[in-house]
Amino acid sequence: MHATDPLPRGHAAETIAVRRLTTGVVRARRASRGALRYLIDDWEDDVLPVNAYLVEHPAGTLLFDAGQSADAASPGYLPRWHPFLRLARFELDASEEAGAQVDPESVTWVLLSHLHTDHIGGLAAFHSAQVLVGATEWRRGVGVRGRLRGYVPQHWPRGLTPTLVTPDGEPLGPFASSLDLAGDGTLLIVPTPGHTPGHLSLVVRGPARTWLLAGDLVHTADELETSHPSIARWCASERVVVLTAHESGNALASLGSTQTP
Repeated sequence: MHATDPLPRGHAAETIAVRRLTTGVVRARRASRGALRYLIDDWEDDVLPVNAYLVEHPAGTLLFDAGQSADAASPGYLPRWHPFLRLARFELDASEEAGAQVDPESVTWVLLSHLHTDHIGGLAAFHSAQVLVGATEWRRGVGVRGRLRGYVPQHWPRGLTPTLVTPDGEPLGPFASSLDLAGDGTLLIVPTPGHTPGHLSLVVRGPARTWLLAGDLVHTADELETSHPSIARWCASERVVVLTAHESGNALASLGSTQTP
């Protein structure tokens, strides 16, 4: 699948940029084990950001994950009957949603790493974009079975039909296959199962820098070494910058701007 006609190689890479959008924060329950963590209203002092990423490309603007909705900070938005959804508390207001930080009409594609609530929460604003979801992830995330697995299909925007994708192109480094979204080798969707079986990541190739937008493959780039050593080695050898859904601002401080030089 190519969402656009191929661009001349080299031309597209000149103007690629990546920008982080932080859509509030998530706070975990203080107790990490045992049944009490579901019952006691005791929360960690530290929080993690909930990040989405905007990729500016000559073929169009891509939003990687849609972040969280401000509605998630209100009681009743997330069903309390599911244990998984009782372990985190989201804190944000409407001004922090992805759709308030970027003009939704300017976005060509939204690529979802997976379908958990903090990755699809802000999706409704981007109704004019092509929404790309892994076919495996979609099958697992819909209906009653999806709810039982901790997904929230009831919050999928009404009337929005996703484009289901399966990376079935050439392998890329440690990734078994890829899907060349723009047709010029600069936006490569790769399978990264683990957090969920259908989890996807995006390799973005610029002229002087390559990024791996990793979603929830890991919480921080440092975790790759132990959880996904082959990906860590490839990122080190190719000088790839790993950006995750819950990476703090410090992870980007050494880069200055995330825009390509």
